[in-house]
Amino acid sequence: MPHRWLLVLAAVLAAALAILGTFQYRWIDEVSIAQERRERGAMELSSRRFSDELDRETNRAIVAFQGSALDDHELARRYEEWVAGARDARFLSAIYAANANELQRFDPRTSRLTIEPWPSNLAPARDYIAMISPGAAPGRRPLMEEIPALLLPMRPPPPEPQRIPLPPGEGGRRPGEGPPPIRNDGPPPNDDQRLEFAEPLTRAPRTLSRRERDEVRQPLPQFCIAVIDRDYLEHSLFPELARTSFAQGESDVAVLEGDRVVFRTNASWPRTMTDIPEVAVPLLSMRPPQDRDQPSRWRIVIRKHGASLADAVATSRTRNLILAFAILFLLAASFTLVAILARRADRLRRQQLEFVAGITHELNTPLAALSSAGQNLADGIISEPPQVAKYGAMIVRESRRLIDMVGQVLDFAGIQSRSAPRRMETVDVSGLIDDAVAHCRWLAEEAGVRLETQVASDLPAIDGDESALERAVQNLIANAIRHGGEGEWVGVRAERSNGAVAITVEDRGRGIAARDLSHLFEPFYRGRDASRVRGTGLGLTIVHQIAAAHGGRVEVARRRQRGAAFTLVIPAGQHG
Repeated sequence: MPHRWLLVLAAVLAAALAILGTFQYRWIDEVSIAQERRERGAMELSSRRFSDELDRETNRAIVAFQGSALDDHELARRYEEWVAGARDARFLSAIYAANANELQRFDPRTSRLTIEPWPSNLAPARDYIAMISPGAAPGRRPLMEEIPALLLPMRPPPPEPQRIPLPPGEGGRRPGEGPPPIRNDGPPPNDDQRLEFAEPLTRAPRTLSRRERDEVRQPLPQFCIAVIDRDYLEHSLFPELARTSFAQGESDVAVLEGDRVVFRTNASWPRTMTDIPEVAVPLLSMRPPQDRDQPSRWRIVIRKHGASLADAVATSRTRNLILAFAILFLLAASFTLVAILARRADRLRRQQLEFVAGITHELNTPLAALSSAGQNLADGIISEPPQVAKYGAMIVRESRRLIDMVGQVLDFAGIQSRSAPRRMETVDVSGLIDDAVAHCRWLAEEAGVRLETQVASDLPAIDGDESALERAVQNLIANAIRHGGEGEWVGVRAERSNGAVAITVEDRGRGIAARDLSHLFEPFYRGRDASRVRGTGLGLTIVHQIAAAHGGRVEVARRRQRGAAFTLVIPAGQHG
């Protein structure tokens, strides 16, 4: 594929990934918002379930005792009906019947009402009842949160016959009649009897004021006070409702009464009343319409266990973003890797083609020289001894070059097929270097390069394949002669280095271009300036693979003003 189309495809894929990343970012934001709403809604639903269960218990008591009469038997019947349908009879700690003047307590065990003094905890109820005038509507306040207690109106008692007193000295007689006869067959009448007359009055009684009529005819409002047991709420009902309404371990739940924590599932929350909950729902808030805007005294507060809901959602959002962009990164990295591999495969294909063309040319040159020299000798064209010697030297030289190229190819193929040395033996480094230098001396003489060796006397022996190691050192020397021959000097140095043997081959040529440093050990790779030098591009690759097979490495001096230096590092033998 042409490079421009590859660039166009890369640009299209990059734009697609950018668009996909934008949509994923927005989608994750929407998911986070939905998650927060869902979890907050779940908390609100659970808290409403908690509140509804408490209201259900309260309504059972309201239905049972509202509108009852001040009668022992009726209160006993209503109490039994309430107990039959209630969750627990401990919900109410006491039941009273009260008006502005007296308080009577109902005893469920004896089914009797007994007069008692007002306890201090019922002071708000007494003050409320005292404000209601006789005959006035009691208002609708079924629950007094500060006690807490249910304040339920009772049915008024049936009206009794009224006696209307007359002022002293006024008798009852018809106009024109005398006084009624005096009866002497019994004891003298008392004052009340003197004020009652069966006969019509001789004059109309005095008209009473509204206040006097209300006091005489209107009974005092009567209320049933059902006191809710605080101890039962705190230690029994609230824990039970928290277990059934909320998933265990997911939320921290607390019930507050004013500034006091009545119940909580987490001993460390809330620490103070300033701790902000995720959800707050009023409890026991049965209020008249005019009081509904006031804050509720009882309320349930909830937060997510551990971190706050906002922090948990933010953490989840961050995790989702990391996951989403990691997937996009993997997609981009996969495309980049495919593109790199495609480029590398294309470059390798070109290098292989160049290798085939180069090796063909390299093989053709010595073969042509050998063929020509042999033909001349066979035809008797060259008969003089000096000429025959010269031709013989040329045949030997070209034969060596041919053997060297074939050996490079065979070594590369053999090393590729195995990852370990062919055989392991103790190798003397000094002899190894001498043999490698001897094999390359003809090449140095041909290029006019002076070879120098410097081998430390205390070098340890190394374990490995001697022929392979000799090939590695020989390749380094030949590579230095071919590419740095203009410096007319190549040095070979061997020394001990941290439990290993370091063999350095150095030249004084033009050096290595920076752009070629990262590709030096790639097969078939030849530097940009190597076109003037014949070769296969396999020498350094073979050196690198031999070093790796022996557990060593090849190092390149990267910062040199002139020349190049390669160091072959091989670990010392076990007895070194």
